[in-house]
Amino acid sequence: MKTPDEECRAPLQPSTSLQSRYEVLLPMRLSFVAVWLSSATALAAAAVDWKTVKCQGTVIDAKALPDKRWAAAGATEALNEVLKAWKEYDSGPNEVKFEFSQFASWYLGGPEMWRCTQLLDVPCSTSLTCEDTKYPAGHLILNSFSKMHQFHRRYFEALDQAQMDIQSEMGLFAEKFSVPLAESDSSARMQRIMLNVIYGVVGIAQAYTNNMFVYSALFQSFLTQTMRSQITTTSSYTIFTIRAIGKDFLLPGASPKPAYGTLSAMMGDVFDSWKAAEVEYLKRIFTPRDDATIKFLTAALDNGLMSATPDDIDFREMSKVIKKLFYPNLMLAAWETVPSARRPFVLYVAHSLAHLNEPLLTCSTSQTGLPCKMGKTERDDSLWPFLPADSHERAAACYNGALFYLLDIRNEGVELSIGHPSIRPSENNPFSALFGTDTMDGKQWGGVTKEDIIAAVYGGWVEGGRMNNNFNMNYTNIQPSEGSSLWFGNGIRVPGYVKMPLCNNIYTIVGNVEFGKPETNPSWPCASLPVIKPSR
Repeated sequence: MKTPDEECRAPLQPSTSLQSRYEVLLPMRLSFVAVWLSSATALAAAAVDWKTVKCQGTVIDAKALPDKRWAAAGATEALNEVLKAWKEYDSGPNEVKFEFSQFASWYLGGPEMWRCTQLLDVPCSTSLTCEDTKYPAGHLILNSFSKMHQFHRRYFEALDQAQMDIQSEMGLFAEKFSVPLAESDSSARMQRIMLNVIYGVVGIAQAYTNNMFVYSALFQSFLTQTMRSQITTTSSYTIFTIRAIGKDFLLPGASPKPAYGTLSAMMGDVFDSWKAAEVEYLKRIFTPRDDATIKFLTAALDNGLMSATPDDIDFREMSKVIKKLFYPNLMLAAWETVPSARRPFVLYVAHSLAHLNEPLLTCSTSQTGLPCKMGKTERDDSLWPFLPADSHERAAACYNGALFYLLDIRNEGVELSIGHPSIRPSENNPFSALFGTDTMDGKQWGGVTKEDIIAAVYGGWVEGGRMNNNFNMNYTNIQPSEGSSLWFGNGIRVPGYVKMPLCNNIYTIVGNVEFGKPETNPSWPCASLPVIKPSR
């Protein structure tokens, strides 16, 4: 195995002429001056030989922007050479078999025992000075490894903290959200749903927390389009890879592991599986055997991207993010397993908007005439006699000035007809407020509120062309035009994060109950009537 100095240096290839570059870029209508400048910049960057750079100037200037230090050290070329050499690496006789991070440290003249696949406190968690490596590019690359390792260690600690917090709340949660008892036939179904909930959240949560620094003051000061593309690549890889790993650790199959009878114990098993998936993910990214992982590492490290991450990542703050991302889906799982329920949905009462780009009406000018903050004796008369009088306040919430309800259809004793509701308002109201809505004031359950749920559902409905099940959020796109400030600022309110049908008139609900079934249509009870009952 040869060190970089022992490798024969390939002869320099003749650079592309300015005229040929101009001809290539002519269709883009760039000026010759701009092309000349970009060519000159590229030639200057290519002139940096990372093996001859010294620990001086911009390379060691802590005030310099990370991408400038990275370029001054020629770290892009060094990283590419490390990855290329790793692809060809095979230990010889009487040699130690290196892991990738050990190999990179050896190649760059860094310290021994640089193993980043281990989650505990290891040398990989420490930072290096320029003098700690043979080549200045080495300390920038290895410190980027260290930043990545530190993040995943903090993330694991955040999962631990979130697990303890959530388990301590499960008794009250089960009571308020009417979670089926352990001996209930619905208990096993609840466990399977929760494992699927975690599976759906795990990749999103990691990508979200991994990119918390995107909107930090430091990062915003020099964020470039290239860096945004790098982050999009890392987010995409994170989501899809952790989900692939999660299939082995999280998906329940036909017979999930017994949870010993309590929701808290069940949640402990679920989070243990989540943490096991995180450990496996760390091993995966620091064992790059496939092109996707190599591209991920390049995107995560190049241009000094990891150097922009904060040094004071607090696992407690990360645990708050995890809980807030987790609880909406746990609530939905609980609502879907209540024995008396059919399917939770959102009712949008102020439904007289004509265009998607119009602002929501204020509640005082909507057809209900009700204020957003209803008192115990107030109710929307258009819902009488569908919803019990004492349920209006619990089910109702106001989002952007419009009135919404979090509801379900009662499973028994409901007979509806499009001609007229066949109900007795005193006891057989067909709608019911979702369990637990009276506790969703932002003080419990990770801070999740009724408005959070409604914002996500309504936003997905609007983005889907005012249709249900017609929009999926692209969690990997952090471009400002894609609403990334909303995603990173208040992720659970992003359109489509919570998936529930949204109904905007009672007539449609009645038609769904009379002619449709929730088992045959995911948009029930809000599916359009031509879909539920096609005309002949």
